[in-house]
Amino acid sequence: MTASPPSPEDYWQRRPPASARVLMAFTAAAFAVVSVVHFGVDVPIGFATISDSFPGAAPPEAVIAAVVAIGAVAAFAGRTRSRGIALATTAFALLGTAYGLRITVNSPRTGDVIYHLTVLATLLVTFVLLLMPGRSRARPVGDARNEVRSST
Repeated sequence: MTASPPSPEDYWQRRPPASARVLMAFTAAAFAVVSVVHFGVDVPIGFATISDSFPGAAPPEAVIAAVVAIGAVAAFAGRTRSRGIALATTAFALLGTAYGLRITVNSPRTGDVIYHLTVLATLLVTFVLLLMPGRSRARPVGDARNEVRSST
């Protein structure tokens, strides 16, 4: 017996997939770290130090980090419409990253180009995961059967 696809209402009520939530958190953290690095802070990582002062890129990356973090928190909280919030914040990050790639692709900043391509690919995967209806048997958020009943 195959399950029928969720109705549009059920789709938007469903919690985003765990893989998308984790990727969103990872992406928010990556943007935050790169923003700090671009503000001029050197970040030691074992055998090397990341140092890439680029003050013009730091504020937009900080904004994208904050927006994606809001989407990740909403997705992890699993509240009603969290999938829509996750999709919107991921779309915002995709547009910002594509713009950043456009700026850096013709520059000698090879590390920045690689970073933008990697984050762009991660965001695309996240976006696709968020669009997929999923095969979860879990009830939609807000379903009365999901609520914990009090024994009082």
